[in-house]
Order: sequence, then structure tokens, then C-alpha cells
Amino acid sequence: MKIIISKYKKVADFCYDLCRIAEIPLHFSIFSNKMYSNFKHLFLLVYKQFRKFTFEELMTDLEDNLTLKIYLGFKKLPHYTTLIKFAKRLPMAVIDKLLVAFRNFIPNPKKVAIDATGISLDNASSHYCKRIGKPYQKRPYMKATFIVDIERYIILVCRQRKRARHDTKDAKPAIKKLAKNYHPEILYGDRGYDDNDIFEQCFEELKAYPLIFQKNQDVPKHRKSGAYRKMTCDVFDYGEYLQRNKVETCNSMFKRRFGSNVKARLDKTQKIDIFLRVIAFNIDRMLRMGNTIILIFVKITRVSY
Repeated sequence: MKIIISKYKKVADFCYDLCRIAEIPLHFSIFSNKMYSNFKHLFLLVYKQFRKFTFEELMTDLEDNLTLKIYLGFKKLPHYTTLIKFAKRLPMAVIDKLLVAFRNFIPNPKKVAIDATGISLDNASSHYCKRIGKPYQKRPYMKATFIVDIERYIILVCRQRKRARHDTKDAKPAIKKLAKNYHPEILYGDRGYDDNDIFEQCFEELKAYPLIFQKNQDVPKHRKSGAYRKMTCDVFDYGEYLQRNKVETCNSMFKRRFGSNVKARLDKTQKIDIFLRVIAFNIDRMLRMGNTIILIFVKITRVSY
């Protein structure tokens, strides 16, 4: 046994632990040829996000990386189309389980914030489109709603929507999912989440205080609607509310580290790609914080999986 120093070997160990905690089976089908396990496929997809490669470039890189191949137990690398097919048939519930598994590595967050960000689905250069005289059109994007632990910059919940809709449409199911796994004390949100149902969810389901900036601050309390919204009107700590800006910082870190556009063309693979970026971002944050348990390499366990 030896202590692991290489970054991507640590990423492999982290992916292995996530698969173990999420109880991901070795193979999804009994009719699988059993050549490659789900763990190896998932690690390659996460590793692709770290290196910002295409599928073909990923296989070319691994072909020359003998150390990582031996560590993962690859006798023969899969063809890059194998990973594309795996990503297409990968259930969204599996990715969601991997994201939930991070609760085993971090303490219960006390302060969380919700916000949405757009991830471009168009790789064309806006400058080049302008030069060739292409008429301006609204560029397609995927709207990703994140609930973030603003003390550690870990993404706890992710919901995606391809069409433009109001923030509250995705906030309600995201908060409901958060309440099943975490118990924060404060939920921060901008005025886009000023909805009485969200306030009710925070008080009743999440058991947290909703520090959400309400619209029309000059309107008196007796003229406002919503019983739960009125409960937070008397005292609003604006200085504490400014902590919400940290979720914007997290969105910026996410895009600068893993890119702000997606190259996939199908709806399913676009969502899978963004989810995998979230998992890669969280792993990267855990490794940078240095709070992870020292990972020990046991070759028999790794190859058997």
C-alpha cells in the first residue's frame, strides 16, 4: 500500500467512493459484455471534464498515460464511441445519486444560497457571426439552478431546464430535494425567488430561515400578500443578505474552471455533461480544501471493481 499523490489518481479514488456510497452497480444490464465496469466509464467521463477534451482526444491522452491506465486496471482502452453510447443511456437518477453522495464528505451546511446561471449550447463565435453579417438571434442555453453551500462552495443540488421559465419553477423542486438530504439554517435568494410558496417550503419543509430579498420594499406589511412572506418583513438583515453574493462567485468559479458552453447536441447528453461538470467541480473543491480522508491505494480492490 502507498499514499496517493497524483491528482487524477485521487479523482479516481473519489469517483470510486462516490459509486460505492451511491450503490451504483457494476453493470446496468445482465446482458452486458462485462468488459468495463460503470465505475470506469463514469471516471472517464469525469476525467474528460477535468481535461476539457473531446471523446476522441480523451482516448488519445489515456493511450499515452501508462501510469493511470495501470492504476485503473485497463488492459485495453474502450473506443471513444463506447463512452458516447454510455453517456446517452446513463440514467439521470444515477448522476443524481452521485451528487447526493457528497453529503458523506462534508458536514451539514448552515448557510446555503440558490441561484440560476445560463450555460451556452452554441459554440459559434459571436464576433465571427457579426463579421459575416449573420442576423442576431437569441443564443440557445441551458438554465441550471444551483443550491450552493456558500461556506465551502460545494454545489448541493442541480436542476436544469432548456427553455426560459421563471426561477420559482425550478426552485420549488430543488428546495424539496435539498430538504431530504440537508438541514441548513439560512437559505439566501434574490428577489427572483420572492414567492410565498418558497417561503412556506423554507419554514415548513427545510426548517430554515428564508433570507430572500422581497420586491417592492416601500410597500407596508399590511398591504403585502402571503402569510409566510409577512413573517420576514419586520426584520431584514441586509448586511447578512449580502452573503448571497457568494453563490455568484461559485457560478463564476464553475464556468471558469470547466467552461461556459456545452458541445453536446442532444438534450440528454447536454444535461449529462453539465451534471458531470458539477460532480467534477465538487471533487475539485474537495481536493483543494484538503479536507478529504487520505486515500490509500489497494490494487486488488480497484481492479476488481
